[in-house]
Amino acid sequence: MDYALQNVAACLDQEKESVMENLLEKAAENLDLELPQEDLKHHRQLLLSLIGLVSNSLIGRIENNNKHFVYDIENYFFKKGILHTDMIALLCDFRITMLKEIRDRCLSEEMETEKIYEVYDKVVIIFDMVMRNTTKRFNENLQSSIQAREMEILELTAPIVPIKKGVAVLPLIGDFSESRATYITNTVIPKVSQMEIDLLIIDFSGIHIFDTFVAQHFFQIRDILKLLGIEPVITGIRPALAQTAIQLGINIDDLRTYTNVQQVLERLH
Repeated sequence: MDYALQNVAACLDQEKESVMENLLEKAAENLDLELPQEDLKHHRQLLLSLIGLVSNSLIGRIENNNKHFVYDIENYFFKKGILHTDMIALLCDFRITMLKEIRDRCLSEEMETEKIYEVYDKVVIIFDMVMRNTTKRFNENLQSSIQAREMEILELTAPIVPIKKGVAVLPLIGDFSESRATYITNTVIPKVSQMEIDLLIIDFSGIHIFDTFVAQHFFQIRDILKLLGIEPVITGIRPALAQTAIQLGINIDDLRTYTNVQQVLERLH
């Protein structure tokens, strides 16, 4: 047993409440922070765990689950919109103050220089690990948030609008990407089928570019609708569709096309 490191660990355990408050006080001063009470509550809980993690590392008691410690509770700071850079700046300030606290409170005059360096190394290693884990969690949360927003946008750009019994309109707006084509195939078409739609008006008037990529995906969507017994009707199409279809070797003789949705509705009446 390394008694020098054990004594430092014991000192941290004994002084952890005071160390925690000093870390928060110095961070608020150094980073010009005004932390709300709810934030302080989370910081105190996290810092006590972090100080305990440092203490355990000094005596070699790091459990596997502690190796994944993240400086956040149930994504509280992420959900509040705290920037990742601000969180890392805070942890860096905590680390510097922690080293000073250990120096002032826990290091004896008799401790060998080599042991002091070992203490500092272990503290830095723990903080580096926590910053890596926190960064990884932040990036995962950010990616999930981006995907959720993208899904919301996809839903807005390809809504199913019922017109009358058995008839609905699918207005397409903006650019037609691979993700939108996949969304329509995997999500929109099954919904159309569940709604017992017999005729689906696909309106392309809001599509900015109608190129080979768009045409190819459209004809795939048309074929799927036909297999499901749903008749596709096209509106807002440009002359480029026919040219592109010919280039792709696709037969469009049986494709019902109209200038706009109003024209289709008039024909239905």
